[in-house]
Amino acid sequence: MAEILRHPRPGFMWDWWAVDAEGFLVQLSCGPAPEPLLAHVDRVDAAAAWAEENRPTWFNRDPLPPLHAFSCNGELPIYTRHGVPDSPLRLSDASAAIADVAALVQLKRAVGDTWTIRLDEGWV
Repeated sequence: MAEILRHPRPGFMWDWWAVDAEGFLVQLSCGPAPEPLLAHVDRVDAAAAWAEENRPTWFNRDPLPPLHAFSCNGELPIYTRHGVPDSPLRLSDASAAIADVAALVQLKRAVGDTWTIRLDEGWV
């Protein structure tokens, strides 16, 4: 059965996190997420608020953030990478505020140097 993917607030930006198959932290912005994560939107919003205050560089493209960061341009579950970090952050090195919500979504593949993630093609 295919994973249901949905945006919690169509038309509004939102950031969420996942962990890839190799344990790296992945930040995804602006698009749909796996349905089970939507039961935790308040937790995700709190994590995003924490990150905006404590890790503002994660939301910039220059310089590249120290994590795998992707964004979506629309409602389709297609995310494009911002760039490849030199030393990507592992979930185990992330603060509890982020790690707790990232652990809710386990990607089935390693991000590596992938430039496009199509969530509906076996990633979740």
